Amino acid sequence: MAIATRTDSSLSATVTQTTLVNALKTAFTNAGYSSPISDYTSGTDRILVYQWDVDNTKVQGINYLRVRISNTLIIYQQLYTTWNTGTNTGTNSSSEVTYTTLAATNTIGFVSLNGSTEYKLVLITQGTTFIPLGLLVPANKPDWWDLNNWSYGFIFLTSTMQTLRTSNANPYSNTDFDYLTNTTRIANVNGQTNRRDIFSGLVLLSQSNQGSAGRTSDDVGQYCGNGSARYDTAPVFGTSQQYLVVVNAASGIIIRTA
Repeated sequence: MAIATRTDSSLSATVTQTTLVNALKTAFTNAGYSSPISDYTSGTDRILVYQWDVDNTKVQGINYLRVRISNTLIIYQQLYTTWNTGTNTGTNSSSEVTYTTLAATNTIGFVSLNGSTEYKLVLITQGTTFIPLGLLVPANKPDWWDLNNWSYGFIFLTSTMQTLRTSNANPYSNTDFDYLTNTTRIANVNGQTNRRDIFSGLVLLSQSNQGSAGRTSDDVGQYCGNGSARYDTAPVFGTSQQYLVVVNAASGIIIRTA
């Protein structure tokens, strides 16, 4: 699949709801999203809705990502399979994901990663706070996963990016997923090579314990990330390939950038 295109941006203090919304719109554009199909106010919240066509010839072939920004600088995400721009309502919504509150007094950094048809991510940092926004659409969807019945696209639940969620239109009894290789054994520098081992490709497993939701390309993977820094470069020795360290922890998430 496509190697990520990275674009960095930032928002200086003092942060307000309006400046945060504008910075998010820029970051989402940098990640490869078109302009939001809905951009509106609900109570004290600002809401942006982005559309990602996986296969718009299929009944459930479009993901709608709803991003809600509160007046207290909390960001929320959820997925829908349809969206009415007239009424600002959708169907088959996932449960909303809530992220850490951002501070008005500190600069916010944005790293936008455009992975073409597999991922479009907006990664937010402010001090030790890390918020992963956007969608992952694994390159290798199971053949039996019928887009006329179920949508295909995932958002991240936490800063570790180890748990994902899809819409309510999915083949399992649970909307949440994690990875086959989530383990603390993928943690430290290899004592024999003095290098950090890389595991390319992530297999998504349903938390209903019923099977898989497919596999990413080798451009997404996990990494022995203990002791590394976020946004370090993880080289693949003997090649010119490089990965960006997105989560610098055991089973840390990496994305290929070269």
